[in-house]
Amino acid sequence: MPISRFVPFALLTLFFSSIAYADVTEETFNTLLDSDSLSEQREAFKKIASSPEQYVPLVRNRFVAIVKGQLKPNVKSIDRLFYLAAFLKDKSLGAPMEALWQDASFLPNYCLYWCPVVFALTIYATSDLWTPPDNMNKSLPRHYDLYPEIRIASEISLEPIPLEQLKQKIMGIDRYLEEASKKSERQLIYQAGRQTEDFKEREAAIFQLMYSVSSSKNLEDLYWLAIQEGKPDAGFEFKRALYRAIYRAEKANRRGQ
Repeated sequence: MPISRFVPFALLTLFFSSIAYADVTEETFNTLLDSDSLSEQREAFKKIASSPEQYVPLVRNRFVAIVKGQLKPNVKSIDRLFYLAAFLKDKSLGAPMEALWQDASFLPNYCLYWCPVVFALTIYATSDLWTPPDNMNKSLPRHYDLYPEIRIASEISLEPIPLEQLKQKIMGIDRYLEEASKKSERQLIYQAGRQTEDFKEREAAIFQLMYSVSSSKNLEDLYWLAIQEGKPDAGFEFKRALYRAIYRAEKANRRGQ
């Protein structure tokens, strides 16, 4: 049988395989943004981290749809979308994130302090993927916060802070901080996650990370911690500490550490 007879069938098979793959990719993406199950989220994030380039178009299209007013996201999904964009670090995502940051009509009461869009744009600015505009909109707190945050992320130290100094900075959880100081970075990331029921244990872990991360070896897991924290009840101080820990890891990554 001539080989040419097989060509249309092969092309058809490839076509349907591509559609099926695209469906699975979009399902994984939507699971990460919308699921309330930590295990489902975790599995979705693992898939995205294993082939990040496949998900950049989905993130970009979602941002563009929001910018154009075609989609109104809830706080949970938009938080996770900004964290995912920060993790992916693709230059094409800077412009639509800036558009949402500048737009005073976009969720006006969204993230008054320690804002995910400010965090994501800070990562892009310090990674040379995006340049902040000079004509800053000054109508919302998030418009004031970006430039100081970029400076903090740029100048942040990778030197760990001794336990006694940490106790002076973080009051009221000395016992928890002492226990946290004995754990590895990966153990601290796990302890800081939502599966830990005692919030003081979570606080101690994230504050320890805030002042001890000095390499990028657990950068992916720190982003996973941010993504699972993408819920409306996330505490301000917890997010501040988490952002600082990621800034440290990102700085170490830029230095090849």
